[in-house]
Amino acid sequence: MNKRFEATNSWQEVLDNPVLQNLPYKIELNEWEKIVMSPASNWYGYIQVELSGVLLRLFKSGRVISECSIQTAKGVKVADVGWCSKNTR
Repeated sequence: MNKRFEATNSWQEVLDNPVLQNLPYKIELNEWEKIVMSPASNWYGYIQVELSGVLLRLFKSGRVISECSIQTAKGVKVADVGWCSKNTR
């Protein structure tokens, strides 16, 4: 198998892989560190914008993030919309 398409074992490798850039998919890692891709759609983009607006109105002291990567015990998941304090990077 061509190394470009083998599953990667770290989130940083996924972020750095040029083959995985600008795809119309949401990319995550599962608990076995395999890449999982879900198709993106205009409807989900619309919902993300609406949820972002709600979070901005409710929580003025933090930051709203779209496509927010979250390290979990089952791999890296990507929330459509997330909120964090202004001190979080």
